[in-house]
Amino acid sequence: MQKYNLNELVEFKSGSFHPKVLVNEPDHRLMLICMREGHVVPEHSAPGKVTIHAVQGHVTFFEGETPCDLHAGEMVSMEPSAKHRVEAHEDSVLLVTVTGIGQPAGVPKDGVEDLDIREVPRPLRHPMIFAKFDALLIGGSLRLINDHDPIPLNRQFDTIRPGQAQWEYEERRPGMFRIRITRVGPPSSSDSPLRA
Repeated sequence: MQKYNLNELVEFKSGSFHPKVLVNEPDHRLMLICMREGHVVPEHSAPGKVTIHAVQGHVTFFEGETPCDLHAGEMVSMEPSAKHRVEAHEDSVLLVTVTGIGQPAGVPKDGVEDLDIREVPRPLRHPMIFAKFDALLIGGSLRLINDHDPIPLNRQFDTIRPGQAQWEYEERRPGMFRIRITRVGPPSSSDSPLRA
């Protein structure tokens, strides 16, 4: 059993919307998204059924070009792969659930692919990591395994994929670092692939 106090998890950021992944399982993802007035979640799609519950505030949810106003206490759901976006008219908090995603072949039971870069030549590491990350759906993760703390990579994520990645250390000891990198925001139209 896992209990969450949503009120304690609300955290707004001035630059863009702020997503927090609460549950990340192969067939069930749950996210809390905090949006300041004027923030926009750009158009994207998800492979499973999406339900959005407005916890606070007022947003307009668009499925394609069809708008739907959501106020606190209201919710909307849509079918898998439908393109959608959200615009906040006031400071708002959304609880987003994605179900029926399924588990891709070759991905472990926890739904997180291990990416061990210890034997990968250094010039190829960052391009490989960003290519794997860019292929993730929102809520999806990869587990980076390295022999040192890749602080420059973390900074690079903040610079070239701002608001898209959540960085979480699972193991930190001399010679072994396991870092879970989760996609928490959709790609930007200005994103470009990282080249070696």
